[in-house]
Amino acid sequence: MRVNSWTHAYRTVGHRMGLFGRIACNGGSSIQQIAAAWLTTTGNGKADVELRVRDVMDRAAAVNHDVELADVHAIFRHGGPNPGADPSKLGALRQRVNLPPSYAEFLTYCDGWTGLDGQTDLFPISELLDGPATEEAWVIVEAYDEGSGWQFGLSRDRYLVIGAAESNLSIVLLDLALPPRVCWLTQGGVEEFPALDALVATATEYNLETLSALRADPWLGISDDAGTR
Repeated sequence: MRVNSWTHAYRTVGHRMGLFGRIACNGGSSIQQIAAAWLTTTGNGKADVELRVRDVMDRAAAVNHDVELADVHAIFRHGGPNPGADPSKLGALRQRVNLPPSYAEFLTYCDGWTGLDGQTDLFPISELLDGPATEEAWVIVEAYDEGSGWQFGLSRDRYLVIGAAESNLSIVLLDLALPPRVCWLTQGGVEEFPALDALVATATEYNLETLSALRADPWLGISDDAGTR
């Protein structure tokens, strides 16, 4: 059935506005707390980084797959995690950037992730090294920071762009300063996480909410021009 312009607007402005756009609209602090509580059950200290990252990614991939199966009308972007990075490519990236252990472990698990939150991709190493999407994202980041009066200080010598959405403002940056952190830039501002696994865990909690909503109503309230499904 034909999907009208309202459906398109609903997708791009509503359900595809990005993870932290949804946080701003729906009071995401409780979701972040749930994610943080879940992370505490997966390990403690630096010795558990590898186990924790893999547990988080396995859970996220499983939930992403369930959302894809439930999203019969393709409202969201899907694809999931890529296979793990080739060691030579990971080595080439390490020569350019001092990678935090959690991010290096993420790349070992998967070299990029399509549709992490239903619309944002985490880039593969090939994109991080030489891809045009990284440069395009930086143009947006710099314009955003300039428009804010440089209050975020998102400089290229400190941050690595590791993900972005194709259709709207949603960019993921890895802060390489110590201690490292992950920042997500959206329409709602800049949200910070202590590591990528914390961001992925939060995205998973939102994906679980999306899954519940899709199972209750695969159209998520969207109707055609005639008011039917």
